[in-house]
Amino acid sequence: MGNCHFVFDVITESGRKVVARVARPENKNLLENAIGWSRLLKTKGVPLPEILAFKLNSTNFPYLILERLKGTDLNEVYPQLSKIEKKSLATELVKIQNSVKNLPTAKGFGFLANYETDSYCRTWSGVLRNSLARSRNRMKSGGVFETKAVARVEEHLYKFENYFSQIRPVAFLDDITTKNVIVHKGKLSGIVDVDWVCFGDNLLTIALARMSLLLSNYDLDYIEFWCDEIKLKEGQKQILDFYTALFCVDFMSEIGQVFNKEKPLAIDSEKHRKLHSILENLLASI
Repeated sequence: MGNCHFVFDVITESGRKVVARVARPENKNLLENAIGWSRLLKTKGVPLPEILAFKLNSTNFPYLILERLKGTDLNEVYPQLSKIEKKSLATELVKIQNSVKNLPTAKGFGFLANYETDSYCRTWSGVLRNSLARSRNRMKSGGVFETKAVARVEEHLYKFENYFSQIRPVAFLDDITTKNVIVHKGKLSGIVDVDWVCFGDNLLTIALARMSLLLSNYDLDYIEFWCDEIKLKEGQKQILDFYTALFCVDFMSEIGQVFNKEKPLAIDSEKHRKLHSILENLLASI
């Protein structure tokens, strides 16, 4: 599993279930980040798995061994959840984000390895531009989608500069969406994968979850409950649409990429059509 690390579900000889996150040597810093953020986030009550063992100086493959939380990714069980369970889950995620935002603010914006890093953006809009630039570069290398899709999203960036300029570098978990949120019997079991923490606008997380649900043809009840829970303002709805469009082109750019697989992600004509349709609808609503 995973696009960067090699992630394994493991059952030991004694029958214990654990998770092994194995990295290439050049990515061992991500495992170091995960250890640091895990320790800090646990002080804020974030339900993360226990780190059971790690070895980061391996010349072959650095690794972390983690407690195996009960359950599976939200995406796997979403269709079976009741509206009450979705609402309860959204409430739990908002509580977690509210806890995380009590961490100290950072010197800048973006996906940070730690508080000491200099790899931050000076503005929140800079983070968004970097995301669009990455999507454009991936599309060029993947050769599946035309980069004009990115340009169409980028055109809307300037509409919201006043909103973006008011965002502060406040901590939030960007990837607790339809993955990395472990659900057991309809309830939150815990959160996984904290290789970094993002600093900026936590609406970005809701947009990523929304984009994932749209692509899976799932209902958006969970997103509506989440927006209700944070009391999303009328003016923020277009921001959410913009962020969702940003992730739409990000998803497009992943097609044709190898990541940690032996072959590039397959080109699915139905998925190709679906992504174009979602983007059109989002751009029409911004």
